[in-house]
Amino acid sequence: MGTGTKALILIAATASLPVLAQEETGKLSCIKDITYSQEFLARYPKAGAACREVVMRDGEKWVRFEADVVKVDGNHVTTDFMDTYGNQVARLTFAATPDARVDVEGRSVKYSDLEPGDKLTFWAPEKSVGFYAAPGAARSTQLSLVTDSGATLK
Repeated sequence: MGTGTKALILIAATASLPVLAQEETGKLSCIKDITYSQEFLARYPKAGAACREVVMRDGEKWVRFEADVVKVDGNHVTTDFMDTYGNQVARLTFAATPDARVDVEGRSVKYSDLEPGDKLTFWAPEKSVGFYAAPGAARSTQLSLVTDSGATLK
């Protein structure tokens, strides 16, 4: 194998290293590494301000948002999505199945056991509209949105 061929193989092999590192460490920027769909931004115009991190899962970018539980009413959980300064950017209510669970400060909790003030983490894939409890979640586990005031909080 010639020197030129070895150099091309080395370049090709190292060109993918930054992508692998991002997938492993999740060190992507909320500012420069994510492009929200037009539909998502139309519904949630302040999504950029609410982004906490971006990670790669299975070749897809996922955005992490944080929300405070405002009210729990049966299987409906109302949340305030917050920006990085603690300002409300959207109020969303989700319907949860009786066995649905969410991570609250490192512990798995049923939605029905949530209390006002609990802090939740939600994830959204870059190229679609929907919220999930974890990045890379199957599309069948999309959280069911009941009410959405995102567009009214401009």
